[in-house]
Amino acid sequence: MGKTIINKAFFGKSNCLKVTLSEERDLYLHFGVPMNGNTKQGDEWIWKKVKMNDDELGDIINVLEHRKDSISFFHEFHGDKTSININRKEQFLFIKAKDITKSLSEAEQRVLLELLRYAILRMNMSL
Repeated sequence: MGKTIINKAFFGKSNCLKVTLSEERDLYLHFGVPMNGNTKQGDEWIWKKVKMNDDELGDIINVLEHRKDSISFFHEFHGDKTSININRKEQFLFIKAKDITKSLSEAEQRVLLELLRYAILRMNMSL
């Protein structure tokens, strides 16, 4: 496995959304909750990892840019099915995978937007 190009975590009080892009041009959203319900540093986390393609990232950008109010994706990998729903309410963006819902502030949304734009370019470049 190559190096990680993007590795951004959006931590909340009871969950986390991570965005990773590998040198192999694979982008994953990781949805995490602390194993024991505690977010202290060093505690174990349970993660749900979902590989995203560039079209799906484009749809997420459309929500971030207020062109769409919501989107939904369905992923299946080795029999593990995941529904991802993204919608906005007032100034917050909500991303839900299975039973984990992560809200992002306006500032976090801006960071996510820029990371996704960059990721789409990298995913489609030959280096």
